[in-house]
Amino acid sequence: MAFRISFFRTPKHRVFNYKPVYWDPKKEEFKSRVKRAREKYSVVKTSEDAPYVPGTLIRGSFRKPPELKRRYPARQKMIRTVVILLLAALLIAIFYLTNAYGYLLKIF
Repeated sequence: MAFRISFFRTPKHRVFNYKPVYWDPKKEEFKSRVKRAREKYSVVKTSEDAPYVPGTLIRGSFRKPPELKRRYPARQKMIRTVVILLLAALLIAIFYLTNAYGYLLKIF
């Protein structure tokens, strides 16, 4: 038996313990009957009957459609122009303030 000396408490491992809040056996049995009836009488398979493949619902969902990328090009140009004008005004203000500071130092 090995003793581990530690200055900090090590956390316990977490255990997954899922307990359903409510289970309706009638609803469960109804779903299974509907599924069997669909299999028996339908020719076309529905998407509910297809097996679940992990990642199929997530794949590509974070990409923006091309029409959203080109939606507001004029707005982006306007924002870019405003930012450039603000930077130019800031540089001019800094230039004049430093010149005024220099003049104040010459006076005193």
